[in-house]
Amino acid sequence: MDNLENIKKEIENTQVIIIAGGRAKRMGKIDKPKALLELNGKCLIDYTLEFLKNSGFKNFVFLLGYKHEEIEAHIGDGSKYGITVIYSVEPETMKGRGKALKYALTNNKIDRNKRAIVCYPDDLYLDRNLPIKLLLHHLHGTENRDILVTALFTSGTEYPYGVGEIDSEQFVTEFVEKPFIQKYTNTAFYVIEPEVYSEIEKKIDLDSEDNPEFEQAVLPDLAKDRKVTSMIIPSSVWLPINTSKEHSVAEKFLNSNSKKDSEF
Repeated sequence: MDNLENIKKEIENTQVIIIAGGRAKRMGKIDKPKALLELNGKCLIDYTLEFLKNSGFKNFVFLLGYKHEEIEAHIGDGSKYGITVIYSVEPETMKGRGKALKYALTNNKIDRNKRAIVCYPDDLYLDRNLPIKLLLHHLHGTENRDILVTALFTSGTEYPYGVGEIDSEQFVTEFVEKPFIQKYTNTAFYVIEPEVYSEIEKKIDLDSEDNPEFEQAVLPDLAKDRKVTSMIIPSSVWLPINTSKEHSVAEKFLNSNSKKDSEF
């Protein structure tokens, strides 16, 4: 019981930062925020909120940009999801996820005393208990390895192009269409400790012409200092939705599973 109560306290002490300022650039001519794209009649942001809320997380910070009013209207005050909501809306001229985090910190939208799950509303994770598993994995790392960040990786991913085997005389000896690459792939789902906020503030300049990503500006130095650990999940658990094709694959998967569920 004590362990269960401790887990509940750790969940309560964890805010969720959802970076949802992007457009659906690779999804065709769709004039809406990517977070509001529908998948089987439900917006991507709703899948993300339900996924995290069902694990007990209730404090959410949304980093918004493009057509932020539409996302704010959709989520409202969060009461229909049973969550609390804070919005950080970055200026139209500001680009990059790193700057979105820095801007939210500068404007006191993020609680500096709480750790955070940082994620994006454009992926599906097929393990409903994954947020708790990741948090527990992270807590083990903070207690035993003095880490500040836990990043979620898959064991590999499908390469989006065909490849060829070519011999020393440049003859093609084999074609392989979209092979599975066994290379650890970052899903951009993190748990970060409050100490990381000061790293964001130091490493990211809101006035610079660059548009640094969090992964580019902050994580490399922390990794060099052995402050970043990983949790690895099977590739079958992660469904990224970055292209029209991936969107179709996810819809087919959800359709097939809903039919199976209806048979029982």
